[in-house]
Amino acid sequence: MIKKIKSEKKGVRKVILKIFLVLLILCLIGFAVLGGMNIFMLVNTKDHVYSMEDFKNGDVSQTAHYEACLVLGCAIWGDAPSPMLADRLRTAAMVYETGCCDYVLVSGDSLEPERYDETSVMRAFLIELGVPSDKIVCDTLGLSTYESMYRADAVYHLKSMVVVTTGFHVARGVYDARGFGIDAEGVEAINTGYVIKPYNYCREFVARGKDLIYMIFKPSHDFIGSVL
Repeated sequence: MIKKIKSEKKGVRKVILKIFLVLLILCLIGFAVLGGMNIFMLVNTKDHVYSMEDFKNGDVSQTAHYEACLVLGCAIWGDAPSPMLADRLRTAAMVYETGCCDYVLVSGDSLEPERYDETSVMRAFLIELGVPSDKIVCDTLGLSTYESMYRADAVYHLKSMVVVTTGFHVARGVYDARGFGIDAEGVEAINTGYVIKPYNYCREFVARGKDLIYMIFKPSHDFIGSVL
């Protein structure tokens, strides 16, 4: 009887080990696939991503003209932008000041403005930075990077633009925009001292893979909203 119990326990351990190994292999395969998707996106956008200094001093801002400078939103703290968002907006103001674009399009989550209103905060901060109020347009339904670019094409009918966002995020913004046929260049936001957390890089690693799939099927804004 004791031998039978020991044999059964040994069998259970073998099954658990096999399940663990299968899950581990699947995780490694998934990580490898995501890694390949990240490399693909980064390689395909590297010639369209600039630091603010390179953009300002290079031929891109001085010889080309864009319809808009699109700033992608992120967290706000009450009525003020988070440090990360503030630097995105400071960078957008500098892009606008070069004269290379007609207006600034702020895209963020203002779905329930009485509770959370990114675009109004972004607009107010840009006005403080000296951007004319009549040169700021708010996309209140930019709930994700993909949706911001989908709407830049479908709602605002942009054919060219400069995408401004934090460095780790620029490649995805440019990739999505160009996937919709928009002639897009990306500018990495300045960093005045805030720390980018590992979470941001991990999230972006997964999000690049998600957007690569989105850009194959190009789901509508309404479809994404119904899924989420």
